[in-house]
Amino acid sequence: MLDNTDSRDLAKSDGMPLWELERLLQDMDNEPQWRREADKCADYYDHKQADAERVQRSIDLGEPLSITNLIQRTINGALGQEAKSRLNWKAEADSGAFAEVAAVLNERLHETQREAETDKAVSDAYSSQLRTGIGWVEVSRSPDPLAYPYRVTAVHRNEVWWDWRARESDKSDARWVVRQKWVDLDEAVTAFPQFREVLEIGCHTGPITDAMARTLLTSEGQFESIYHTRRSFSRVEEEWLDNSLRKRVRFYSVYYKRPKVEVALALGTRRVKFNPKNPLHITLVQSKAAKLIKGPSAEIRHAMFAGPYRLFDVALKGRRFPLIPFVCYSCDDDQSPYGLVHGMIGPQDEFNERRSRLLWLLKAKQVFVDDDALAENYNNFVDLAREVMRPDAMFVLNANRRNPQGLRVENNMGLQKEQADVMMNAQQLIQDVPGIYNALLGNGREGATSGVALNNLVEQSTTSLGETSDNYRTSRRAVGEAVVELMIEDLTDPDLPMEIGTGKKKRTVILNTFNERGIPVNHVEDAAVRVALGDIPTTAAFKAQQQINLANMAGQVGNDPISKPIIVAAMLEASDIEHGAIYARWIRQQVGIPEPTEIEDDDFVQMEQAKQQGMAQQQQIQQAAAVAEVKDKEAGAAQKQSAAELNQAKVIEIGARLAQPQQPANDEDALINDAMAEARQPPQRQGLSGNVAA
Repeated sequence: MLDNTDSRDLAKSDGMPLWELERLLQDMDNEPQWRREADKCADYYDHKQADAERVQRSIDLGEPLSITNLIQRTINGALGQEAKSRLNWKAEADSGAFAEVAAVLNERLHETQREAETDKAVSDAYSSQLRTGIGWVEVSRSPDPLAYPYRVTAVHRNEVWWDWRARESDKSDARWVVRQKWVDLDEAVTAFPQFREVLEIGCHTGPITDAMARTLLTSEGQFESIYHTRRSFSRVEEEWLDNSLRKRVRFYSVYYKRPKVEVALALGTRRVKFNPKNPLHITLVQSKAAKLIKGPSAEIRHAMFAGPYRLFDVALKGRRFPLIPFVCYSCDDDQSPYGLVHGMIGPQDEFNERRSRLLWLLKAKQVFVDDDALAENYNNFVDLAREVMRPDAMFVLNANRRNPQGLRVENNMGLQKEQADVMMNAQQLIQDVPGIYNALLGNGREGATSGVALNNLVEQSTTSLGETSDNYRTSRRAVGEAVVELMIEDLTDPDLPMEIGTGKKKRTVILNTFNERGIPVNHVEDAAVRVALGDIPTTAAFKAQQQINLANMAGQVGNDPISKPIIVAAMLEASDIEHGAIYARWIRQQVGIPEPTEIEDDDFVQMEQAKQQGMAQQQQIQQAAAVAEVKDKEAGAAQKQSAAELNQAKVIEIGARLAQPQQPANDEDALINDAMAEARQPPQRQGLSGNVAA
């Protein structure tokens, strides 16, 4: 049971009271001490690699302060792979029933990716992921009515705190996520005009006159409540209020989970929140095509505080926090994040120190002098220490010195080789620790000269970043899913027309409608659509892979007069050759191939249907010919059978005649001759009549 009786809380609606915010802030103070190390990693990437202790030591010893940033180039090589092989969002429907909904979401996703500059935000978060261990991207609605409605921005790590009891890399099991940000008071008043009195009086410094109170406040009770809340807030005032020349107040944007019992609609393996006002949900339950499941769940809420003053607390429709983390690696004990630079600091310090020592050894001088070596009328030991570092140094020696070799100036070059070896080893460790080889950075120091060997080294570098790449892809997909959730909230109007496609493919899709039988069609809220990742056709890696595939296809088709012009034209369009599209169009015109933009999906369907009809007609002709051939064979067999039966009848008739009483010799011979002649006569076709003369 929530305690909403806190007298300090001006917002009396259900939600997070002020005492709970104070508890979260105290929990944030007790988080693991990882931010100092993350800041150090960021400094090393930004050429800030010399601390105050090293600077003072350099001054005391006279050692040159040499800083060569090897970390930045190594990290930039890994960042370039993200830009080279960037992945694109695409909405995919689990079934054909929601194909049109997926098409609408796809077009709006691509529009958001362009207008909201999502690639820039994700790249900034990925850069922070590699350098400091974690980066954040916030997906929200833009408060500016003149801007694009959706906003995808990268958030600095030091603005975000989260529940340290979370163990998932995407922080999906965290109970809360808080973003702190300083906001100018005039901007806060413009954004929340309904809280103008609270912000101006609550953040005012100095005495409040009666005239000011009457001007700003609506009641004396509100005035007392505002100041009671300010005085009783457990945090020091300097932590949330800046009353300098630029008046600012710290905003706490709290996303938290509130345990709640929910009723879900179970349709196979899919689970959605049951909506009793949704006719599709009612139909599925009544037809027993789906069942209802009740159990413990959580509701995500968003509370906004300006210092101690709660401005609003509302429930969100989605099931994810709008702040999405990009994590590189996590410690096993406390899950604190760290990046690639974390293991490169030691080799970088070693390299800078050895390089400074080498530079010092190159110009350092060792002076051995007797106490009577110098002519003190012209120079002394202070002059000697100063002049010995000059290439044109001059010393006046004492002519009466005891030792002719009383002044010796030497260079200690014996340790230079050892120092250089250690320095080069440290340089190699900077790349070995993250597993990024020179081939990925465009440097062939490994000795690999063939294309296969270089590709293998690049592949090994990519493989060593496997966990980081997996976390990046998971977070990038989560950003796309968060954007789709906002889009679905805006596409719930009934009978909503949406235009998709361009040119001949342009068509109108009606969302959230019903067919003639009353069955829901294209309902966005119930659409089984998921967000996947695919290669962006404009990236260098995708275009290179496309060229390789087309080249392989060209080698396979040989000199085919139809296939080869098509593949050559596609290769020209996919290449970076100037006027490649014009050359491809000219090739298609020469061989009579239509342009891809002139061929629609319906054209391919019609061509396929005509092909199928032609094949069906040919098959019918072949079947008819086969039937006719069978009938001819059956007719021939019947004819032969009839002839055999006729011959047998003739023989029987002859036998019968022979069995009759004998006639006169002349008549008998005549009958025999007639019968024999008739038996030897070839059989006649049916329909013919008459006797055949002997």
